[in-house]
Amino acid sequence: MSTDVSILIQLNSAQADAYLRWLTSQYEQLMAACWYDDRYRFTPQGERGPKILRDHPHIAGLNRTMRELVKARQGAKA
Repeated sequence: MSTDVSILIQLNSAQADAYLRWLTSQYEQLMAACWYDDRYRFTPQGERGPKILRDHPHIAGLNRTMRELVKARQGAKA
């Protein structure tokens, strides 16, 4: 059973910046840990990142959260 989850949060500018830095750090660490895993050694060029995101939903969730936060920050600055 799969359902979509939507979360609405309000952050001030400092919180949003700090949260984005933390998300980015977590994402980079997790991707690096997977990137050189033997499981992905023979994955064709250009497909490794998407395959990791498909195989690891928590990393994909970080990625999606980061993208949405960046979009929200850009909208707030406009």
